[in-house]
Amino acid sequence: MDRKLRWFAILIMVLFVGGVDAFAKVGVYSEMNSETLRGVKSIYVRVAPIDPTIEQEGLTTAQIRRDTEHQLQREGIKILPEEEFNRLRRTRNYPLGRLEVIVTIKDMNKDAEKLYSIIVRFSQVAFLSRAPVIKLFAPTWESQTIGYSGDLSVVTEGVKARVEEFISAYTAANSK
Repeated sequence: MDRKLRWFAILIMVLFVGGVDAFAKVGVYSEMNSETLRGVKSIYVRVAPIDPTIEQEGLTTAQIRRDTEHQLQREGIKILPEEEFNRLRRTRNYPLGRLEVIVTIKDMNKDAEKLYSIIVRFSQVAFLSRAPVIKLFAPTWESQTIGYSGDLSVVTEGVKARVEEFISAYTAANSK
């Protein structure tokens, strides 16, 4: 099976087995889980490392992190540095979370077209109802996009759109 056909088969499996509408937003966001954002005061932004070959084409981990932090700060959301986040998350009652941006890009052919996946996920400390002394870090909000493009700016705009979704949910839950 040639490479293009193999990637097409993988895409079809992801779309149909995973129940995803083709090239669309695949969020698990709902009104219920936006309530989990109420009272969160500070956020640490983590961007998963991007493939070095993609970074050479101009889409960098540092750029995505800067853009995401700027979007959040523009809305008045406090950003924590990693060291402060790690220190504060060990405390029991400090209302913070981690916004994680995961961008995966795979080359599809020699024409520079790429299959991409964008996941923006918010995690925070949660306690088990059956054993409240047990705490864990768990995702409470998420939005995803899968797409196909030869233009990396489409991926950048997709990340910004998913972060805007998070900001809308966050500000709705924390309106004054």
